[in-house]
Amino acid sequence: MAIQSKWVIESEGKNQLVRASTIKPRMDYAAEIVDSVLEILVQKNQELNRKNLERYGKVDDSKESINALGNQIRFELEISYCVESLRQVRRSLDSVAGLGNIPKVLSPTISVVRTIRSRLFGLMPVLDFQLGELSLLIGGIIIDAAHLASSNLDFGKANEVSRRLLDEAKLIADSKINKQFPNLDFS
Repeated sequence: MAIQSKWVIESEGKNQLVRASTIKPRMDYAAEIVDSVLEILVQKNQELNRKNLERYGKVDDSKESINALGNQIRFELEISYCVESLRQVRRSLDSVAGLGNIPKVLSPTISVVRTIRSRLFGLMPVLDFQLGELSLLIGGIIIDAAHLASSNLDFGKANEVSRRLLDEAKLIADSKINKQFPNLDFS
């Protein structure tokens, strides 16, 4: 009987093939992950929106009713925020024009993906693995591209851009929710 290390993964799945591939197939795989997570989140967001609109129409003036609706709308707001943030990541993946600009364009997305992952962990833990895989994949792409193009990574600048992307996503999500539920205070 041969002893095998517990650290060696013998899976021949797409994961192994992508990690051994060049940058373009990994970028495509990252886009697939983003699209698949977006599909799940958009569907959940639409479901929550439909239910919340029904609740909003039936809400009475009781404090319990308003608080219950507020909690559900905050949940919808969080999902909407994550959807808009992931759309920013997808736009970044689509805007890569060559090897040289990968570090600059994709560096902010690592922070965005990690923020989304941490915010969704308690709400939709089923997405944790995919978002973790996406974060690692993008990080590997950035490191490899920076190495091949002899680029420098400026994480200070990347963090500024990621904060801006997350702020934009929050503004979009807040705007959508406030437009649908104009008379509710979410603070």
